[in-house]
Order: sequence, then structure tokens, then C-alpha cells
Amino acid sequence: MVPSAEPSGDGRRVLVYNPDAGSGDHGDRVRSLAADHGFEVRETDSAEDVVDTAAVAAGEANVVAAGGGDGTLTRVVRGIDRADAFGNVCFAAVPLGTGNNFAGNVGVADVEAAFALVEDGERRRIDVGTVDGTPFLNSVVAGLTAESSAATDSGEKERWGVLAYAMQTARTAREFDGLTLTVEPEGEDPREVTASVVLVGNGRRVPRGGRSQADMEDGRLDVTIFEDVGVLDLVEDSIHEALGDQPEGVEHFTTHRLNVDIDGDHDSVSVDGEILTAEHLSFGVRERVLEPPVGESYDPDPDA
Repeated sequence: MVPSAEPSGDGRRVLVYNPDAGSGDHGDRVRSLAADHGFEVRETDSAEDVVDTAAVAAGEANVVAAGGGDGTLTRVVRGIDRADAFGNVCFAAVPLGTGNNFAGNVGVADVEAAFALVEDGERRRIDVGTVDGTPFLNSVVAGLTAESSAATDSGEKERWGVLAYAMQTARTAREFDGLTLTVEPEGEDPREVTASVVLVGNGRRVPRGGRSQADMEDGRLDVTIFEDVGVLDLVEDSIHEALGDQPEGVEHFTTHRLNVDIDGDHDSVSVDGEILTAEHLSFGVRERVLEPPVGESYDPDPDA
């Protein structure tokens, strides 16, 4: 595979840096590595500031890196989108959060690797998911409420990402009766589903064969529906290690577009870790618009 061409521009590099991400003790190391690799560091102080800072940077630089967790990375991508700069900017993930699921799925193992890959890593064109027209990188979870996120074990977050929050909720809310969802995959008639969790993945999916990376270059979303709380017990056992041995009560499919209507009071939704409420979600894909450097573990065709 041949790395893609360097984006056009003047060679300027900007790191949009969230100093509060993860443990928050990475400042000196990040600034040192950024200086070594020619990055200007722009610190942010709020979620909205990340988007604003990234939008400005995308109009000035040809490499825009995001230093933080999955939420920070997604907000930087939203800033690049706001600047209409996907075609002009190389986006680099610098993992500083707790789980760093997206960075891991594109093969960026740590902070040092992130900067090294900017220099000589292969660059791939990957998809960006959208929910109600807003970009997301990794995954969206609808269903079980997210109030238990603070109690979620960091090791589980590292392994399962946002799905770990649903698992924690399942343990503490067995009385949950499920949601009535109207699901409308592309090309199908709407159908009503009673479910506990709907996971819509762009960069990640429910792990299969020990891997959580979805196909990021196929122009499709990876959707898994868990019908009831009890079936989430199977998630803790890696769902028989592969959805090829698909247990009863779990549905999986891929689609270019998806509409989900949530009927009921349980309307919390996690978008790459950002909690919001919604009664209707409209999902889509923007095909191969983002160009990140990727590591050796990244698989452009994980289902081959």
C-alpha cells in the first residue's frame, strides 16, 4: 500500500490540546514532543473551544492534531468540518484520554507513536459518521441511560469504549424494561424493536475475534442491537469471542444510513462519550473524507 500524498499547504502544524484529558499530567511531555515535531500547541478550555480552535487551525495549517480522548478527537474533526477543510488537512490522533479507542483502532499506540506517524506513517482516507448531520468518529450508543458512567471501571472503558457504560448500567439497573425503537435501515421499511442498547459504529464495533475496529473505508455504519439487558451479560464474555456465533437477542447489520426513533423516557445517547438526549437520530456516512496517519495494526479490511 502506498501512503497518500501530503495535503497541500505551507507545512504548518497545529496541535489542538486538551490539557484536562485523561490523567491531566501529560503537559510537559506533550509540549516537548510537539516542539520536536514542529507543532504549534493551542490549548483549549471547554468542549466548544475545541471545535472553535480546530476550525481556526484547519484554515491555517495542513496538519491538525487532536490531543485528548475520543471526545476531543471528535470535536477537532467537527472543527475541521466547520472550516470545510477535510480535503486540505491531515488529521492526527494524539491519545491522551482514558480509553483512546479511536486512536487504538487506527494503530496509534501512544503519544510518541502519534508524532512519529505524522512524520512517516501511512495515511489512509477513512469515513466519518454523522448523527443528525454532525460528525462523529467512533460510535454512538442509544438506549440504557448514561448516569452510571462515573462508576465505570477504567479498564472496561479501555476494552469496550462507550459500550462499557451500558454494561455498568446493566449491572445496576436490571429492572430496566427496554426501549421501544423504530429502526429504519437503508432500503428497508421501518420496524419496531424493543431494545436495551443500539450501538452505531464508524470506527469501532462490538468486538469480534478480540478486535473492536470496524471497517472505516467501506462507507457503511456497523450497527448492533441488543434486545434486552440480560443479553449484555454475553458482552462480558466477549459474545462468544465472535459475533459469527451470534447469540439470540443480538442483531448486527451494516448500512449507509439509519434512522432511529426513541419512544419513551430513556433517551440518553452517548456520542463518542458526550452525553445528550434525543428522541430521533438520523445517521449517515461521509465516505473517505478524513486522512489520518495510521499505525501497523490498523486493518483497512478487518472482515477479509
